[in-house]
Amino acid sequence: MHPHRVLFIPELLGIILGFVGEDDYVSNARVCKQWSEVTLDIIWREVDDLSRLLTLLRPYKIKGRHNFFDGLPDSRDWARFQKYANRVRILRFQQDSDVDYSGLLDDMARTRTTLDMLPNLHTLEWVYEDVDCMERATLFMHQRLRHLIISAPPLRHKDRVSFFLDVCVRAPHLHSLDLRVPYRAQHIETAILELLRGLPDLKKVIFPEFFLTSSIVSELSRMKHINIVQFEYGHEQGFGEEKDVDTFAPVLEQGAFPALWDLAVTARIEHVMRFMNADFAPVNLTSLYINTYVEHEPEELHTLFVSLSERCRRLSQLYVLLAHHITGQLELVPANQITFNTLTPLLSFPNLVTFQVTHKYPVNITLEGIEELACRWPSLESLSLNEEPLVMHEFTLDLRALVPFARHCPKLRRLGLFIDAKPATIPLTLELKPFAALRFLSVGTSRARDPEAVAAFMSHLCPRKCKLEIGVTWTSFGVRSCRVLDDDVRIEISKRFHSWKSVKDILPVLIQLRREEREKSRALQEEVEDLRTRTRLLMDKVDIKANDSCIIA
Repeated sequence: MHPHRVLFIPELLGIILGFVGEDDYVSNARVCKQWSEVTLDIIWREVDDLSRLLTLLRPYKIKGRHNFFDGLPDSRDWARFQKYANRVRILRFQQDSDVDYSGLLDDMARTRTTLDMLPNLHTLEWVYEDVDCMERATLFMHQRLRHLIISAPPLRHKDRVSFFLDVCVRAPHLHSLDLRVPYRAQHIETAILELLRGLPDLKKVIFPEFFLTSSIVSELSRMKHINIVQFEYGHEQGFGEEKDVDTFAPVLEQGAFPALWDLAVTARIEHVMRFMNADFAPVNLTSLYINTYVEHEPEELHTLFVSLSERCRRLSQLYVLLAHHITGQLELVPANQITFNTLTPLLSFPNLVTFQVTHKYPVNITLEGIEELACRWPSLESLSLNEEPLVMHEFTLDLRALVPFARHCPKLRRLGLFIDAKPATIPLTLELKPFAALRFLSVGTSRARDPEAVAAFMSHLCPRKCKLEIGVTWTSFGVRSCRVLDDDVRIEISKRFHSWKSVKDILPVLIQLRREEREKSRALQEEVEDLRTRTRLLMDKVDIKANDSCIIA
Protein backbone atom coordinates (compact mmCIF):
# COMPACT_ATOMS: atom_id res chain seq x y z
CA MET A 1 0.00 0.00 0.00
CA HIS A 2 1.19 3.50 -0.79
CA PRO A 3 1.53 5.74 2.29
CA HIS A 4 -0.84 8.65 2.62
CA ARG A 5 0.43 11.92 1.13
CA VAL A 6 0.23 13.62 4.53
CA LEU A 7 3.20 11.49 5.63
CA PHE A 8 5.37 13.26 3.07
CA ILE A 9 4.82 16.72 4.55
CA PRO A 10 8.16 17.22 6.39
CA GLU A 11 6.74 19.33 9.22
CA LEU A 12 3.90 16.91 10.02
CA LEU A 13 6.14 13.90 9.60
CA GLY A 14 8.66 15.43 12.01
CA ILE A 15 5.94 15.97 14.64
CA ILE A 16 4.71 12.37 14.28
CA LEU A 17 8.17 10.80 14.40
CA GLY A 18 9.05 12.94 17.40
CA PHE A 19 6.65 10.84 19.51
CA VAL A 20 8.27 7.47 18.76
CA GLY A 21 10.98 5.90 20.90
CA GLU A 22 14.68 6.05 20.07
CA ASP A 23 14.66 2.33 19.28
CA ASP A 24 12.37 3.03 16.32
CA TYR A 25 14.57 5.68 14.73
CA VAL A 26 16.64 3.17 12.76
CA SER A 27 13.52 1.54 11.31
CA ASN A 28 12.03 4.90 10.37
CA ALA A 29 15.26 6.02 8.71
CA ARG A 30 15.11 2.97 6.40
CA VAL A 31 11.61 3.60 5.06
CA CYS A 32 12.66 6.00 2.32
CA LYS A 33 15.02 8.89 1.68
CA GLN A 34 12.57 11.55 2.89
CA TRP A 35 11.81 9.68 6.11
CA SER A 36 15.54 9.18 6.61
CA GLU A 37 16.21 12.90 6.35
CA VAL A 38 13.46 13.80 8.83
CA THR A 39 14.52 11.06 11.27
CA LEU A 40 18.17 12.13 11.16
CA ASP A 41 17.09 15.71 11.86
CA ILE A 42 15.31 14.48 15.00
CA ILE A 43 18.21 12.28 16.12
CA TRP A 44 20.82 15.02 15.82
CA ARG A 45 18.74 18.06 16.78
CA GLU A 46 19.91 17.91 20.41
CA VAL A 47 23.32 16.56 21.40
CA ASP A 48 23.84 16.06 25.13
CA ASP A 49 26.94 13.88 24.81
CA LEU A 50 29.99 15.50 23.23
CA SER A 51 31.63 12.12 22.58
CA ARG A 52 28.67 11.19 20.39
CA LEU A 53 29.45 14.18 18.18
CA LEU A 54 33.20 13.60 18.14
CA THR A 55 32.78 9.97 17.05
CA LEU A 56 31.04 11.21 13.91
CA LEU A 57 34.26 12.78 12.72
CA ARG A 58 36.69 9.94 13.39
CA PRO A 59 37.20 7.05 15.85
CA TYR A 60 39.28 7.97 18.88
CA LYS A 61 41.22 6.14 21.58
CA ILE A 62 41.03 6.61 25.34
CA LYS A 63 44.23 6.67 27.39
CA GLY A 64 43.45 7.31 31.03
CA ARG A 65 41.39 10.49 31.12
CA HIS A 66 42.76 11.73 27.76
CA ASN A 67 41.30 11.02 24.31
CA PHE A 68 43.10 10.97 20.95
CA PHE A 69 41.92 10.48 17.36
CA ASP A 70 43.42 7.41 15.70
CA GLY A 71 44.64 9.82 13.02
CA LEU A 72 44.19 13.46 12.07
CA PRO A 73 40.78 14.11 10.44
CA ASP A 74 41.02 14.73 6.69
CA SER A 75 38.68 16.34 4.15
CA ARG A 76 36.71 13.12 3.67
CA ASP A 77 36.09 12.86 7.41
CA TRP A 78 34.88 16.44 7.47
CA ALA A 79 32.60 15.92 4.46
CA ARG A 80 30.93 12.99 6.23
CA PHE A 81 30.79 14.90 9.54
CA GLN A 82 29.12 17.91 7.93
CA LYS A 83 26.11 15.85 6.78
CA TYR A 84 25.22 15.35 10.42
CA ALA A 85 26.69 18.52 11.93
CA ASN A 86 24.33 20.67 9.85
CA ARG A 87 21.41 19.09 11.72
CA VAL A 88 22.61 19.98 15.24
CA ARG A 89 20.60 22.81 16.79
CA ILE A 90 21.39 22.34 20.50
CA LEU A 91 24.71 21.26 22.05
CA ARG A 92 25.07 20.68 25.80
CA PHE A 93 28.37 19.94 27.51
CA GLN A 94 29.35 19.74 31.17
CA GLN A 95 32.99 19.15 31.97
CA ASP A 96 33.84 15.89 33.68
CA SER A 97 37.14 15.80 35.55
CA ASP A 98 37.54 12.12 34.60
CA VAL A 99 37.40 12.76 30.82
CA ASP A 100 39.52 15.20 28.81
CA TYR A 101 38.41 16.11 25.29
CA SER A 102 40.92 18.95 24.81
CA GLY A 103 43.15 16.97 22.42
CA LEU A 104 40.22 16.02 20.19
CA LEU A 105 38.88 19.58 20.13
CA ASP A 106 42.32 20.94 19.28
CA ASP A 107 42.60 18.53 16.33
CA MET A 108 39.16 19.62 15.15
CA ALA A 109 40.18 23.28 15.36
CA ARG A 110 43.36 22.65 13.32
CA THR A 111 41.84 20.52 10.58
CA ARG A 112 38.33 21.90 10.07
CA THR A 113 37.38 22.80 6.53
CA THR A 114 34.83 25.48 7.48
CA LEU A 115 34.92 28.12 10.18
CA ASP A 116 31.54 27.11 11.69
CA MET A 117 31.65 23.46 12.70
CA LEU A 118 27.96 23.45 13.66
CA PRO A 119 26.56 26.13 11.32
CA ASN A 120 22.91 25.77 12.39
CA LEU A 121 23.54 25.63 16.12
CA HIS A 122 21.24 28.06 17.96
CA THR A 123 21.72 26.93 21.59
CA LEU A 124 25.05 26.20 23.28
CA GLU A 125 25.43 25.06 26.88
CA TRP A 126 29.06 24.88 27.96
CA VAL A 127 29.69 24.38 31.69
CA TYR A 128 33.37 24.06 32.54
CA GLU A 129 35.78 24.19 35.45
CA ASP A 130 39.19 25.16 34.03
CA VAL A 131 40.55 27.74 31.62
CA ASP A 132 41.49 25.25 28.89
CA CYS A 133 37.95 23.94 28.64
CA MET A 134 36.61 27.51 28.77
CA GLU A 135 38.62 28.60 25.74
CA ARG A 136 37.41 25.67 23.64
CA ALA A 137 33.80 26.80 24.01
CA THR A 138 34.47 29.41 21.33
CA LEU A 139 34.89 26.64 18.72
CA PHE A 140 31.11 26.31 18.56
CA MET A 141 30.20 30.00 18.64
CA HIS A 142 29.14 31.87 15.51
CA GLN A 143 26.95 34.72 14.30
CA ARG A 144 23.73 32.67 14.27
CA LEU A 145 23.99 31.46 17.87
CA ARG A 146 20.98 32.78 19.83
CA HIS A 147 21.06 31.14 23.27
CA LEU A 148 24.13 30.68 25.48
CA ILE A 149 24.38 28.89 28.84
CA ILE A 150 27.94 29.22 30.04
CA SER A 151 30.16 29.34 33.12
CA ALA A 152 32.09 32.44 34.05
CA PRO A 153 35.89 32.27 33.79
CA PRO A 154 37.51 30.65 36.85
CA LEU A 155 38.36 33.06 39.64
CA ARG A 156 42.09 32.50 39.11
CA HIS A 157 41.79 33.61 35.47
CA LYS A 158 43.29 37.10 35.57
CA ASP A 159 41.62 38.76 32.58
CA ARG A 160 37.98 37.71 32.73
CA VAL A 161 36.92 40.57 30.45
CA SER A 162 38.93 39.17 27.52
CA PHE A 163 36.91 35.95 27.38
CA PHE A 164 33.60 37.82 27.45
CA LEU A 165 34.79 40.16 24.72
CA ASP A 166 35.63 37.09 22.63
CA VAL A 167 32.07 35.85 23.18
CA CYS A 168 30.70 39.22 22.00
CA VAL A 169 32.74 39.09 18.80
CA ARG A 170 31.90 35.49 17.94
CA ALA A 171 28.21 35.48 18.96
CA PRO A 172 27.07 39.13 18.95
CA HIS A 173 23.40 38.41 18.27
CA LEU A 174 22.55 36.36 21.35
CA HIS A 175 18.94 36.57 22.51
CA SER A 176 19.40 34.87 25.88
CA LEU A 177 22.31 34.54 28.28
CA ASP A 178 22.43 32.18 31.25
CA LEU A 179 25.59 32.91 33.24
CA ARG A 180 26.77 30.55 35.98
CA VAL A 181 29.33 31.87 38.45
CA PRO A 182 30.84 30.02 41.45
CA TYR A 183 32.03 33.21 43.20
CA ARG A 184 30.60 36.59 44.23
CA ALA A 185 29.54 39.32 41.81
CA GLN A 186 32.14 41.79 43.08
CA HIS A 187 34.92 39.81 41.34
CA ILE A 188 33.30 39.84 37.90
CA GLU A 189 30.94 42.82 37.81
CA THR A 190 33.15 44.86 35.42
CA ALA A 191 33.41 41.90 33.02
CA ILE A 192 29.64 41.35 33.08
CA LEU A 193 29.05 45.01 32.24
CA GLU A 194 31.38 44.71 29.22
CA LEU A 195 29.61 41.54 28.15
CA LEU A 196 26.19 43.19 28.29
CA ARG A 197 27.40 46.18 26.28
CA GLY A 198 28.63 43.82 23.56
CA LEU A 199 25.31 41.96 23.22
CA PRO A 200 22.76 44.57 22.05
CA ASP A 201 20.15 41.99 20.96
CA LEU A 202 19.77 40.35 24.36
CA LYS A 203 16.17 39.68 25.41
CA LYS A 204 16.69 37.47 28.46
CA VAL A 205 19.36 37.15 31.15
CA ILE A 206 19.66 34.64 33.98
CA PHE A 207 22.27 35.20 36.70
CA PRO A 208 23.05 33.62 40.08
CA GLU A 209 21.37 35.07 43.14
CA PHE A 210 22.89 38.33 44.46
CA PHE A 211 24.25 39.19 40.98
CA LEU A 212 21.61 41.76 40.04
CA THR A 213 23.59 44.61 41.54
CA SER A 214 22.73 48.27 41.07
CA SER A 215 25.36 48.66 38.33
CA ILE A 216 24.25 45.59 36.40
CA VAL A 217 20.56 46.52 36.59
CA SER A 218 21.43 50.06 35.48
CA GLU A 219 23.23 48.64 32.45
CA LEU A 220 20.34 46.30 31.66
CA SER A 221 17.91 49.24 31.81
CA ARG A 222 19.68 50.80 28.82
CA MET A 223 19.26 47.71 26.61
CA LYS A 224 16.42 48.08 24.11
CA HIS A 225 15.28 44.46 23.86
CA ILE A 226 15.61 43.12 27.41
CA ASN A 227 12.27 41.69 28.51
CA ILE A 228 13.26 39.08 31.12
CA VAL A 229 15.72 39.61 34.00
CA GLN A 230 15.94 36.61 36.32
CA PHE A 231 18.17 34.86 38.82
CA GLU A 232 18.26 31.19 39.83
CA TYR A 233 19.07 29.53 43.13
CA GLY A 234 21.39 26.66 43.83
CA HIS A 235 24.90 25.31 43.42
CA GLU A 236 24.53 24.75 39.67
CA GLN A 237 23.85 28.45 39.03
CA GLY A 238 26.30 29.64 41.65
CA PHE A 239 26.20 31.29 45.06
CA GLY A 240 26.91 34.99 45.38
CA GLU A 241 27.16 37.18 48.46
CA GLU A 242 24.28 39.14 49.98
CA LYS A 243 26.66 42.04 50.61
CA ASP A 244 26.75 42.81 46.88
CA VAL A 245 23.04 43.73 46.86
CA ASP A 246 22.81 45.18 50.35
CA THR A 247 22.05 48.51 48.67
CA PHE A 248 19.84 48.38 45.59
CA ALA A 249 19.73 51.75 43.83
CA PRO A 250 19.97 51.44 40.02
CA VAL A 251 20.21 54.65 38.03
CA LEU A 252 17.32 54.84 35.57
CA GLU A 253 17.36 57.23 32.64
CA GLN A 254 14.57 58.27 30.31
CA GLY A 255 13.49 55.30 28.20
CA ALA A 256 14.74 52.75 30.75
CA PHE A 257 13.61 49.15 30.26
CA PRO A 258 11.45 49.80 27.18
CA ALA A 259 10.58 46.09 26.76
CA LEU A 260 10.88 44.62 30.28
CA TRP A 261 7.94 42.54 31.52
CA ASP A 262 9.54 39.98 33.90
CA LEU A 263 11.86 41.10 36.73
CA ALA A 264 13.39 39.25 39.69
CA VAL A 265 15.44 41.08 42.33
CA THR A 266 16.99 40.42 45.72
CA ALA A 267 16.67 43.61 47.73
CA ARG A 268 15.17 45.20 50.81
CA ILE A 269 11.49 46.09 50.47
CA GLU A 270 12.16 49.79 50.99
CA HIS A 271 14.72 49.69 48.15
CA VAL A 272 12.24 47.94 45.85
CA MET A 273 9.60 50.59 46.61
CA ARG A 274 12.09 53.38 45.91
CA PHE A 275 13.06 51.69 42.63
CA MET A 276 9.45 51.17 41.50
CA ASN A 277 8.40 54.70 42.47
CA ALA A 278 11.32 56.35 40.68
CA ASP A 279 10.98 58.23 37.42
CA PHE A 280 11.33 55.91 34.41
CA ALA A 281 10.66 52.80 36.56
CA PRO A 282 9.53 49.65 34.67
CA VAL A 283 5.84 50.07 35.52
CA ASN A 284 4.69 47.85 32.63
CA LEU A 285 5.86 44.69 34.36
CA THR A 286 3.59 41.66 34.24
CA SER A 287 5.74 39.49 36.55
CA LEU A 288 7.71 40.58 39.63
CA TYR A 289 9.74 38.38 41.99
CA ILE A 290 11.03 40.02 45.19
CA ASN A 291 13.51 38.23 47.41
CA THR A 292 14.81 39.58 50.73
CA TYR A 293 16.72 38.21 53.71
CA VAL A 294 16.13 41.19 55.99
CA GLU A 295 13.49 41.29 58.74
CA HIS A 296 10.45 43.24 57.54
CA GLU A 297 7.25 44.24 59.30
CA PRO A 298 3.83 43.48 57.76
CA GLU A 299 3.15 47.21 57.38
CA GLU A 300 6.07 47.48 54.95
CA LEU A 301 4.64 44.64 52.89
CA HIS A 302 1.20 46.26 52.92
CA THR A 303 2.70 49.56 51.73
CA LEU A 304 4.57 47.74 48.95
CA PHE A 305 1.36 46.09 47.73
CA VAL A 306 -0.48 49.41 47.74
CA SER A 307 2.33 51.08 45.80
CA LEU A 308 2.52 48.29 43.22
CA SER A 309 -1.27 48.22 42.76
CA GLU A 310 -1.14 51.93 41.87
CA ARG A 311 2.00 51.88 39.72
CA CYS A 312 2.01 48.45 38.03
CA ARG A 313 -1.50 48.03 36.70
CA ARG A 314 -0.47 45.30 34.27
CA LEU A 315 1.04 43.05 36.93
CA SER A 316 -0.36 39.53 36.70
CA GLN A 317 2.24 37.57 38.73
CA LEU A 318 3.70 38.65 42.07
CA TYR A 319 6.10 36.59 44.20
CA VAL A 320 7.44 37.75 47.59
CA LEU A 321 10.00 35.67 49.46
CA LEU A 322 10.72 36.94 53.00
CA ALA A 323 13.50 34.51 53.81
CA HIS A 324 14.88 36.04 56.99
CA HIS A 325 15.32 33.61 59.86
CA ILE A 326 18.06 32.93 62.41
CA THR A 327 18.93 29.39 63.41
CA GLY A 328 17.94 28.79 67.01
CA GLN A 329 15.61 31.81 67.13
CA LEU A 330 12.20 30.71 65.90
CA GLU A 331 9.71 31.99 68.44
CA LEU A 332 6.46 33.39 67.12
CA VAL A 333 6.15 37.19 67.17
CA PRO A 334 2.43 37.83 66.48
CA ALA A 335 3.05 41.48 65.59
CA ASN A 336 5.24 40.34 62.67
CA GLN A 337 2.72 37.92 61.17
CA ILE A 338 1.20 38.66 57.78
CA THR A 339 -2.54 39.24 58.19
CA PHE A 340 -5.58 39.51 55.96
CA ASN A 341 -5.24 43.29 56.18
CA THR A 342 -1.68 42.99 54.82
CA LEU A 343 -3.03 41.20 51.76
CA THR A 344 -6.11 43.29 50.98
CA PRO A 345 -4.29 45.58 48.47
CA LEU A 346 -3.87 42.50 46.26
CA LEU A 347 -7.57 42.72 45.47
CA SER A 348 -6.96 46.15 43.89
CA PHE A 349 -4.75 44.76 41.11
CA PRO A 350 -6.90 44.58 37.97
CA ASN A 351 -4.92 41.74 36.34
CA LEU A 352 -3.25 39.83 39.17
CA VAL A 353 -3.88 36.08 38.85
CA THR A 354 -0.77 34.63 40.56
CA PHE A 355 0.49 35.42 44.06
CA GLN A 356 3.04 33.71 46.27
CA VAL A 357 4.35 34.72 49.67
CA THR A 358 6.85 32.85 51.85
CA HIS A 359 7.56 33.80 55.47
CA LYS A 360 8.89 32.13 58.63
CA TYR A 361 5.63 32.81 60.51
CA PRO A 362 2.18 31.47 59.52
CA VAL A 363 -0.22 33.91 57.90
CA ASN A 364 -2.70 35.08 60.51
CA ILE A 365 -5.92 34.73 58.52
CA THR A 366 -9.28 33.27 59.51
CA LEU A 367 -11.75 31.18 57.54
CA GLU A 368 -13.85 34.31 57.10
CA GLY A 369 -10.85 36.05 55.58
CA ILE A 370 -10.26 33.11 53.23
CA GLU A 371 -13.91 33.22 52.18
CA GLU A 372 -13.68 36.93 51.38
CA LEU A 373 -10.36 36.51 49.56
CA ALA A 374 -11.70 33.72 47.36
CA CYS A 375 -15.04 35.42 46.75
CA ARG A 376 -13.42 38.69 45.62
CA TRP A 377 -10.73 36.99 43.51
CA PRO A 378 -12.56 34.70 41.03
CA SER A 379 -9.86 35.15 38.35
CA LEU A 380 -7.21 33.60 40.63
CA GLU A 381 -5.03 30.97 38.92
CA SER A 382 -2.23 30.35 41.44
CA LEU A 383 -2.05 31.16 45.15
CA SER A 384 0.70 30.09 47.58
CA LEU A 385 -0.23 31.58 50.93
CA ASN A 386 2.89 30.70 52.91
CA GLU A 387 2.21 26.98 53.15
CA GLU A 388 5.66 26.22 54.62
CA PRO A 389 6.30 28.45 57.67
CA LEU A 390 9.10 27.37 59.99
CA VAL A 391 7.02 28.19 63.08
CA MET A 392 4.56 25.34 62.67
CA HIS A 393 2.33 25.17 65.73
CA GLU A 394 0.05 28.18 65.33
CA PHE A 395 -2.94 27.34 63.12
CA THR A 396 -5.85 29.51 62.04
CA LEU A 397 -6.97 27.34 59.11
CA ASP A 398 -8.08 23.77 58.61
CA LEU A 399 -9.45 21.70 55.73
CA ARG A 400 -12.46 23.98 55.46
CA ALA A 401 -10.16 26.62 53.94
CA LEU A 402 -10.11 24.62 50.70
CA VAL A 403 -13.85 24.90 50.16
CA PRO A 404 -14.15 28.64 49.28
CA PHE A 405 -11.46 28.37 46.59
CA ALA A 406 -13.19 25.38 45.02
CA ARG A 407 -16.49 27.26 45.05
CA HIS A 408 -15.38 30.71 43.85
CA CYS A 409 -12.16 30.24 41.80
CA PRO A 410 -12.87 28.06 38.73
CA LYS A 411 -9.50 28.88 37.09
CA LEU A 412 -7.34 27.98 40.10
CA ARG A 413 -4.55 25.58 39.05
CA ARG A 414 -2.21 25.79 42.05
CA LEU A 415 -3.07 26.32 45.73
CA GLY A 416 -0.76 26.36 48.74
CA LEU A 417 -2.14 26.68 52.28
CA PHE A 418 -0.87 26.05 55.82
CA ILE A 419 -3.59 24.06 57.55
CA ASP A 420 -4.30 21.79 60.49
CA ALA A 421 -6.03 18.85 58.83
CA LYS A 422 -7.95 17.02 61.54
CA PRO A 423 -11.17 14.97 61.47
CA ALA A 424 -13.03 17.20 63.97
CA THR A 425 -13.12 20.07 61.46
CA ILE A 426 -13.96 18.07 58.34
CA PRO A 427 -17.28 19.44 57.05
CA LEU A 428 -20.12 17.43 55.55
CA THR A 429 -19.20 16.40 52.01
CA LEU A 430 -22.69 16.63 50.53
CA GLU A 431 -22.39 20.35 49.78
CA LEU A 432 -18.83 20.31 48.42
CA LYS A 433 -18.07 21.58 44.94
CA PRO A 434 -14.91 20.03 43.49
CA PHE A 435 -12.11 22.13 42.05
CA ALA A 436 -12.56 22.68 38.34
CA ALA A 437 -8.93 23.12 37.25
CA LEU A 438 -6.65 22.41 40.25
CA ARG A 439 -3.41 20.61 39.30
CA PHE A 440 -1.22 21.18 42.38
CA LEU A 441 -2.20 21.35 46.04
CA SER A 442 0.76 22.27 48.24
CA VAL A 443 0.53 21.72 51.99
CA GLY A 444 4.16 22.48 52.89
CA THR A 445 4.62 22.06 56.65
CA SER A 446 0.91 21.61 57.41
CA ARG A 447 -0.24 18.93 59.83
CA ALA A 448 -2.41 15.89 59.04
CA ARG A 449 -3.85 14.15 62.11
CA ASP A 450 -5.77 11.27 60.49
CA PRO A 451 -4.42 10.52 56.97
CA GLU A 452 -7.32 8.25 55.97
CA ALA A 453 -10.01 10.77 56.97
CA VAL A 454 -8.10 13.66 55.40
CA ALA A 455 -7.67 11.78 52.13
CA ALA A 456 -11.35 10.82 52.13
CA PHE A 457 -12.39 14.48 52.45
CA MET A 458 -9.88 15.74 49.87
CA SER A 459 -11.03 13.12 47.36
CA HIS A 460 -14.34 15.00 47.13
CA LEU A 461 -12.54 18.21 46.15
CA CYS A 462 -9.45 17.26 44.15
CA PRO A 463 -9.60 16.41 40.43
CA ARG A 464 -8.05 13.20 39.13
CA LYS A 465 -4.84 14.86 37.87
CA CYS A 466 -4.25 16.96 40.99
CA LYS A 467 -0.86 16.36 42.66
CA LEU A 468 -0.26 16.78 46.37
CA GLU A 469 3.01 18.61 47.17
CA ILE A 470 4.59 18.29 50.62
CA GLY A 471 7.80 19.43 52.29
CA VAL A 472 9.82 22.66 52.28
CA THR A 473 12.00 24.63 49.90
CA TRP A 474 13.85 26.70 52.53
CA THR A 475 17.05 24.66 52.16
CA SER A 476 17.27 25.32 48.41
CA PHE A 477 17.70 29.10 48.37
CA GLY A 478 19.35 31.98 50.10
CA VAL A 479 22.56 32.58 51.99
CA ARG A 480 24.20 29.59 53.63
CA SER A 481 22.86 30.45 57.10
CA CYS A 482 19.28 30.48 55.75
CA ARG A 483 19.62 27.02 54.25
CA VAL A 484 20.34 25.49 57.67
CA LEU A 485 17.28 24.53 59.74
CA ASP A 486 17.12 23.82 63.46
CA ASP A 487 17.19 20.15 64.40
CA ASP A 488 13.78 20.29 66.06
CA VAL A 489 12.32 21.97 62.97
CA ARG A 490 13.72 19.26 60.69
CA ILE A 491 12.41 16.50 62.97
CA GLU A 492 8.92 18.02 63.06
CA ILE A 493 8.90 18.50 59.27
CA SER A 494 9.90 14.85 58.86
CA LYS A 495 7.02 13.68 61.10
CA ARG A 496 4.51 15.74 59.15
CA PHE A 497 5.96 14.56 55.87
CA HIS A 498 5.23 10.93 56.74
CA SER A 499 1.59 11.71 57.59
CA TRP A 500 1.06 13.58 54.33
CA LYS A 501 2.91 10.84 52.44
CA SER A 502 0.16 8.46 53.58
CA VAL A 503 -2.46 10.93 52.33
CA LYS A 504 -0.60 11.23 49.04
CA ASP A 505 -0.57 7.45 48.59
CA ILE A 506 -4.27 7.01 49.39
CA LEU A 507 -5.68 10.06 47.63
CA PRO A 508 -5.40 8.94 43.95
CA VAL A 509 -7.25 5.69 44.72
CA LEU A 510 -10.06 7.52 46.50
CA ILE A 511 -10.32 10.13 43.74
CA GLN A 512 -10.73 7.32 41.20
CA LEU A 513 -13.41 5.69 43.35
CA ARG A 514 -15.26 9.01 43.66
CA ARG A 515 -15.05 9.42 39.91
CA GLU A 516 -16.48 5.96 39.30
CA GLU A 517 -19.24 6.64 41.83
CA ARG A 518 -20.15 9.87 40.08
CA GLU A 519 -20.20 8.12 36.70
CA LYS A 520 -22.46 5.37 38.07
CA SER A 521 -24.70 7.95 39.71
CA ARG A 522 -24.86 9.92 36.47
CA ALA A 523 -25.71 6.77 34.53
CA LEU A 524 -28.48 5.92 37.01
CA GLN A 525 -29.87 9.44 36.77
CA GLU A 526 -29.87 9.23 32.99
CA GLU A 527 -31.62 5.87 33.18
CA VAL A 528 -34.23 7.25 35.59
CA GLU A 529 -34.81 10.27 33.33
CA ASP A 530 -35.15 7.95 30.35
CA LEU A 531 -37.71 5.82 32.20
CA ARG A 532 -39.63 8.91 33.25
CA THR A 533 -39.69 10.14 29.67
CA ARG A 534 -40.92 6.75 28.41
CA THR A 535 -43.59 6.65 31.11
CA ARG A 536 -44.74 10.15 30.25
CA LEU A 537 -44.96 9.27 26.56
CA LEU A 538 -46.97 6.12 27.32
CA MET A 539 -49.36 8.02 29.55
CA ASP A 540 -49.78 10.69 26.88
CA LYS A 541 -50.44 7.96 24.34
CA VAL A 542 -53.13 6.40 26.54
CA ASP A 543 -54.82 9.74 26.99
CA ILE A 544 -54.83 10.33 23.26
CA LYS A 545 -56.52 6.96 22.55
CA ALA A 546 -59.20 7.60 25.15
CA ASN A 547 -59.99 10.97 23.68
CA ASP A 548 -60.14 9.51 20.15
CA SER A 549 -62.59 6.82 21.09
CA CYS A 550 -65.69 6.65 18.86
CA ILE A 551 -67.92 5.16 21.62
CA ILE A 552 -70.77 7.50 22.53
CA ALA A 553 -71.96 7.24 26.11
